Amino acid sequence: MKNFNLFGKTKRQSSNSESEKSEFEKIKVFKSLPKEQWKPAYNELNIIIGANLKEYGFKKKGRKHYRLTNDLLEIIDIDNRGSWSGARDDIEIRIGLVPYCWQGLTTEHYLVGSKPIEEIDKTIRNHFRISKEYLILADYISGRIIKNILPYFEKYNSTKKITSQPYIFPYKASHLTFDTYNSHLLILFAEIKQHKANKSIEILEKLIEVSTHFENELELKKWTEIKTLIENNDWELIDKILTENEHKELNKLKIKPVANTVYN
Repeated sequence: MKNFNLFGKTKRQSSNSESEKSEFEKIKVFKSLPKEQWKPAYNELNIIIGANLKEYGFKKKGRKHYRLTNDLLEIIDIDNRGSWSGARDDIEIRIGLVPYCWQGLTTEHYLVGSKPIEEIDKTIRNHFRISKEYLILADYISGRIIKNILPYFEKYNSTKKITSQPYIFPYKASHLTFDTYNSHLLILFAEIKQHKANKSIEILEKLIEVSTHFENELELKKWTEIKTLIENNDWELIDKILTENEHKELNKLKIKPVANTVYN
């Protein structure tokens, strides 16, 4: 490695940076695919990624890849859906940490505890185009996930770790927005799993307020019941409910726990 100066700031540059690039990164011009090939190309790309992640304990279901460690589901969501046009010619990757102790958190359209891949891996772009080079792209994405995303999962692979570092995830109980909703749910159920009441009560009060505003009776009943149990310190009943939910979710997903591996 050698140093060079740029506008007075010292940078580090590899003397053989070009040779260190992956096959995908060396591509100068990407060749377009016709629209009718976007979906089959995406499907094949995601199958390859699933095969590469399988040895690390992930199971592919649809567009998502799931792994269960401790009391969280680690999810990699590789998505090419368009809002109205069906499949798109690019993909977006989001990383999620989901407490599977509450029914529905694993299947809702948002991804609980989610971050775009580029927020975790600063060297990667936020969207990838599906071109004729999609097979090379599949291996490239697999490599980046294994190198940089799996260590992230290792760092936050339990609700205990989440509650010890809640600042990692956008959280402000008084300001609940669609963008931060999934982080609120992560903090909420991580705290409940760890028998903590502070932030969970704050979040539940906001969820109750929102449910009341939109006259959502089912949501209001759900959040009010949880809040009452916490305020009564009825952790035994809470644990029973969460355990039952966990069994249902795991049976539905057909996923078994795996031990985490330390990645260099």
